[in-house]
Amino acid sequence: MSVVILNGSLKSSNQHLLYQNIIEKELTSKGISCESIILNKTDLKSCIGCFKCWDTTPGICSGVKGDSGTEIIRKVIHSDLIVFLTPLTFGGFSSELKKVIERFLPLLQAGVVLIKGESHHKKRYDKYPSILAIATTEEVDDEGVEIFKHLMHRLSLNFYPPKYVAEVFSLTEKEKAVEEKLKQFLAILEVVK
Repeated sequence: MSVVILNGSLKSSNQHLLYQNIIEKELTSKGISCESIILNKTDLKSCIGCFKCWDTTPGICSGVKGDSGTEIIRKVIHSDLIVFLTPLTFGGFSSELKKVIERFLPLLQAGVVLIKGESHHKKRYDKYPSILAIATTEEVDDEGVEIFKHLMHRLSLNFYPPKYVAEVFSLTEKEKAVEEKLKQFLAILEVVK
């Protein structure tokens, strides 16, 4: 079992280190391999939308050169769980996390398949990792939570995780409460028992 944590904190913030540390501690205590990538400290360029990953070099981003994108994508597809940590931004995720999610395009194939009457990208691989998406905000509001959970649901439809959990936390929540919730989510995702 392996887990990749994608910490989407913005450059001026380290607010997600608490969540990252709790998850790392829980996983490593169970002997689970865990790697955290702090995206704002990683050389990662934006997807340029050239679609070379679909037609020129299938499954490999060859349009963006000289960054960590291909390495991150490889780690993600070989993991059993990816964890998204992000500040809640207009109901969505941070620009840092958005940048890496857009770079997931090589993990899918060109063309579409109909699933429950909707068009979705075709799978490139037989197995995709589960997703745990955690957003944080100063003040939790129902609309922001609903938007974030809907966004993650839609993302999951195109990324084919066997399971996913999306949750919004208030930055004022006590560490013990955060720890308990994160442990519950890891159990739901069958990462820890």
